[in-house]
Amino acid sequence: MLLYSIFLHIAVRTAVFNLIFNYSDTFLLNSRTKMINSLNIRNYFGGQTREPSNDSSPEDSENTRTPARLFNSQKNENLDELFTDSSVQEITESEFRRSVMGDAKPKDDNEPTNVSDPKDDNETKLTKSDLKDDNEMKLTRLDQSDVKSLLKLEKKALKKEFDDEPAVGSLFNIYIKKCDSNDDITSSRFDPALFDITPYFPSTMCGKPNNSILFSLVSSVLQKSDDIFCTGKGSRKSVLTLLANFYRVLIYYNPPDVIPVTYLLLNRICPEYENIEIGVGDSLIIKSMSEAYSKSEKNIKSNDNNNVVLKKYEDLGLVAAASSCTSQLLFKLPENTISGVFNHFRSIAAVTGKNSNNHKKEIIKKLLITAKKVESKYIIRSLQQRLRIGIGLNTIFQCIADAFYLTRPGTVNPVKVGENTGKALTKPIGDVRTEDTPPKYTIEDMEFSVKTAITMLPNIEKVVGHLLDNDNSEQLVEHCKITPGIPVRPMLAKPVNDQAEILQALGGDNVTFTCEYKYDGERVQIHLLKDKSIKLFSRNMENLMEKYPDVVEHFKKSIKPDLEECIIDCEVVPVDDENKILSFQSLSTRKRKDVNPNNVSVRVCLFLFDILYLNGESLVTEPLSKRREHLYNCVNTVPGTVVFAENRNFQSIEHIDDFLKSALQGLRYGAYSCEGLMIKTLDDKATYEPQARSNKWIKYKKDYITGLADSVDLVPIGAFFGKGKRISVFGSYLLAVYDPMQEVYQALCKTGTGFTDQALKDLHDSLQKDITKTKPSFYDVSEKMEPDVWFLPKKVWECKAADLSLSPVYTAANRLNANEKGIGLRFPRFLRVREDKKPEEATTSDQIFDMYMNQFNK
Repeated sequence: MLLYSIFLHIAVRTAVFNLIFNYSDTFLLNSRTKMINSLNIRNYFGGQTREPSNDSSPEDSENTRTPARLFNSQKNENLDELFTDSSVQEITESEFRRSVMGDAKPKDDNEPTNVSDPKDDNETKLTKSDLKDDNEMKLTRLDQSDVKSLLKLEKKALKKEFDDEPAVGSLFNIYIKKCDSNDDITSSRFDPALFDITPYFPSTMCGKPNNSILFSLVSSVLQKSDDIFCTGKGSRKSVLTLLANFYRVLIYYNPPDVIPVTYLLLNRICPEYENIEIGVGDSLIIKSMSEAYSKSEKNIKSNDNNNVVLKKYEDLGLVAAASSCTSQLLFKLPENTISGVFNHFRSIAAVTGKNSNNHKKEIIKKLLITAKKVESKYIIRSLQQRLRIGIGLNTIFQCIADAFYLTRPGTVNPVKVGENTGKALTKPIGDVRTEDTPPKYTIEDMEFSVKTAITMLPNIEKVVGHLLDNDNSEQLVEHCKITPGIPVRPMLAKPVNDQAEILQALGGDNVTFTCEYKYDGERVQIHLLKDKSIKLFSRNMENLMEKYPDVVEHFKKSIKPDLEECIIDCEVVPVDDENKILSFQSLSTRKRKDVNPNNVSVRVCLFLFDILYLNGESLVTEPLSKRREHLYNCVNTVPGTVVFAENRNFQSIEHIDDFLKSALQGLRYGAYSCEGLMIKTLDDKATYEPQARSNKWIKYKKDYITGLADSVDLVPIGAFFGKGKRISVFGSYLLAVYDPMQEVYQALCKTGTGFTDQALKDLHDSLQKDITKTKPSFYDVSEKMEPDVWFLPKKVWECKAADLSLSPVYTAANRLNANEKGIGLRFPRFLRVREDKKPEEATTSDQIFDMYMNQFNK
């Protein structure tokens, strides 16, 4: 009896196990089939997702943008029908995972239909028979971790057919139908046509229509951005989505507001090269707040009541938001609009002369009295030029690109004049993704074109103006070209340690390249306009006309008669009366303004090395060999004032060190030697790329042979009190690099070496005005490395070090390391202050990571 019971028990358990196993296997097959259908029936055409029709042409198949092309685009439950393309005989395991898991990459037009790589003999192949056998998919060649990942994705696919996260490209590159659109401005499915603009559209004022949206829309969007920024993983994507949708609202309802909003978000009132700032200090802002809110200045700055906010955050914007206006007005002032606030800011900057501060104060008071609490927060922050929302130029222009791709403005101002309705006179397009005909160009094309346009033509009004004229990505690049009178940021070079790295950077032995002396001076861009006027700009687009009037006079004398317009890249180098090169520090003794060209304290010489524009034509796409030929033909040299950079062409790296030696010894110009060599491609891949740092230009210096490959430009963000003989000054400083991806400053090192006693005193005094009581929110610093004093990011210092190492206390490049450790400098020392650089132009975290990795390639 006992044996019978045991046998029966075993039999029942076996039967139940088989039933569960068969059911789960069937369920797994069905779910996997559904998942493949749901993820791969979509083809991406021009960055857009659409369901394919049964009569898709072969041309359509060629234009698909993801590895979903491996499967038939029709919904069929029979897996045999997933392989209707007979040319697809086998795929690699990695290609299969990319197809199923959505790790999609855009297809190259030249990519063969057979996606297997014949050169990769070591990769496991999955054949057609591996994937279908009696309608069952057998993934026997995937390891356990791959299967777990696949099961997780299946579960996600069954839960939600289409994911909001894009497979490739932009955050908005998702499948969407008209019925899926919503009015949630934080959603990637947002359609501005569904957005209620009525609360943000002002009524007529003083009998005249106001054609600008209320500033309260800006403040509400920025407040949302504040609320979600740095709240966790994906918060940056959420902010980007919010801002892009905000731009879409402006484009749809009132396109002219796009330009002033862009300036406001960038803390500017004009193009950067015009060097005009609002010019309002905290003391004037506090006086304005005091009168607007009927409080004493002492009360505004005190620690009682709502002003605890000031002590805690050092943020006058929060104080303004916590205050209320008690002034009694005889009549109601008009509400603040976007264009109104922006024009007031420009008026403040334009006020000069006697009693200018009083005029500025009255304008600020008017803005605060008419502002709502949240509006006043961002008005004050804008006046301080510290918006504190963690977004920069790159983010702003990505949002603009996405917005103008998704939403198209009408041909007429779409807001009805004088009516609080928000309806359009001509119908703009709210969301191109829901249109019947997909756009010819992709959203990635638009992002690239906007980035290129603003690089070549750094003028917001001109670039956005072309977008408002409905330029597509191709037209935008055609219309936004380099222009005399408007500076571009210069092309930059990568450092190398030795000849092996030079060879690797150039791409092999059979490359013709050129070497130029690298002069230790100030980078200058010379613009000759048609009216024969000349403009000088620094590497950060600062106007240098007042600093170098002698350079203007020298260059005028060197111009050949047939030269009408040009843009020339050069270096201004200090020289003595015998035309011998002096040290870079000599330039710091020159006055920055009111320089008499006939009586300068330090003479300078122009060393010309490139030309970007000549007589109506942009030369940036021409190879360096042709650009140099044009340069030599348009300028006459004048010894000691205007000369060409010393150069020599090479076809091998064999004699580079001899040329380096001549540069370091100053054989041609004597006295102080040059820094080293600039090595540049000459014919192949030798275009000029503004603002780019690539292998087309590399720098090879004397001190690269030992120690760290390059000096680094760092931002002082904090200081530690001195001891002993440094008791009266800061003893050491906390220095940081800039991370443009996260738009934060990350701690890299602490240094107290390289300073003279006088330098310590001068730096201590000059940094007093940059002190802030609390750590700014955009600083990424470990608690173990918090300094005694925090600085706002205002200065850039050049430093040198022995090498780089992983660090548990420094945060530089931590997002690039798998273990999330930061990188720190070993034995850093101060070299000099970089007056020609802004904090955003300091060494980036990506560069630090590359320098760290290059140490292991020696």
